[in-house]
Amino acid sequence: MSPSTSAGVRPGAACGTKQLRWRLTRLADKSSKAPTALLSATNTSTASCAFNGYPELHAYAGKGPAVWSEPKTKAPVRLMLGPGNAVAFPLFYPASPAPDGSCSIPVDDDPRIEVVPPHPAPTDYGATVQITDPHGRNVTPVFCDTVHLGAPRLR
Repeated sequence: MSPSTSAGVRPGAACGTKQLRWRLTRLADKSSKAPTALLSATNTSTASCAFNGYPELHAYAGKGPAVWSEPKTKAPVRLMLGPGNAVAFPLFYPASPAPDGSCSIPVDDDPRIEVVPPHPAPTDYGATVQITDPHGRNVTPVFCDTVHLGAPRLR
């Protein structure tokens, strides 16, 4: 491979943090079957990349409590993201304490949220994301249990 090709993303290469713009949007409260939030990634590079698998989402409050994500189903994800294309994952998790008041990350904590693409390079540590409402305004995140990722949709 020539030096000029190794600097760019080859078609079919795994999507990495440097070419993805992540968004995390808290959705309006609906039924318990509706997603709580939507995690999306847009390919901002000039080359296509492979998005094969589920991203990892971590929310944690300092060295204290943390919440991780896991796929709702084990169905394989194999997508090609062209330049400007996006993929969105519905997120399902309780965003309010249980009736007994328990919550993995207490409501008064402001957790850091990180997302890592599937199959990251050894030096790809992911990106920090801020959760917003559907109008783009920052909201205080509340994670009370595991975040389950639903099936992706190309946008």
